[in-house]
Amino acid sequence: MNNLFFLIIAALLFPTFAFSAKVIQVKGKQAIIETENDSVAEGDEFFLINPETKKKTGIIKIKKLKGPKALGKILKGHGAEGYTLIAKSSDDPSLNEKLGDKKIDGSILRSIKNSYGLVGSYIMSSMNANVAYKSGNSSLTTPASMTGSGFALGGFYDTPFNANLSGRGYVALEQFTVEGVANAAACEGSSSCNANISYLSFYGLGKYYLSQNRFRQWLGGGMGYLIALSKSSSALNTSQISSNQVFTIAYGLDYQSSRKNYLPVSLEYNLFPDSETVKASQIIIKTGWAWNL
Repeated sequence: MNNLFFLIIAALLFPTFAFSAKVIQVKGKQAIIETENDSVAEGDEFFLINPETKKKTGIIKIKKLKGPKALGKILKGHGAEGYTLIAKSSDDPSLNEKLGDKKIDGSILRSIKNSYGLVGSYIMSSMNANVAYKSGNSSLTTPASMTGSGFALGGFYDTPFNANLSGRGYVALEQFTVEGVANAAACEGSSSCNANISYLSFYGLGKYYLSQNRFRQWLGGGMGYLIALSKSSSALNTSQISSNQVFTIAYGLDYQSSRKNYLPVSLEYNLFPDSETVKASQIIIKTGWAWNL
């Protein structure tokens, strides 16, 4: 009777977080889990629960899924045959208790997952151009240094390759807007020069995560392909502007607000390949909102 009463109380305390998944074999730090059709994904972490005491004894991470079974690695503590799994979720305050001498924050993911998000960007652009013009019967060039700012709106999809490396595909509508002064009246008869281009941009970026806590830091690098949708310039020959490429390096910080959402923030540098007459670059600040799948 006492055992039945204890089981009823436990069911009331853990209606949302208890899984029917259980450990069926343990060898060292490796464990085989019967998932019982529960929603379990590779990279997920769970608390191991002693079915008799209903207390947490360890943390296990899902390494591989095969049908109704999974291979897990015990990261901390211990487990045994018959132990059950409980999701690490902040909705249950008891799951943030200390396990051994280390406090576990169950409100965030401990591994990267497939995710997608929307991002807004503030873009600071710069361009140095040798502007061609005519003075009498002579064809001359003069340097023009131009800077400016614009905005972008886009979306991304991230997919992990391993525990620390992921890839990002990013699509955006971007502005490249600069203006400045030349040393001569070379820009359509004026010394005031400008370039205004709207791009449909496609980027591929590799991301290496430096940390996997609530503030996930990462470094990235990749390339972008930019298609000009509209263009105007007093400094450049716009008939030659159709598409462009950029090389990108980035530093990012993902703030995990929950296991489902995070706030992506990044500082990125775009370098356009130099031509004979133009050098250009961008510094971009991005932020938005993202969802884990």
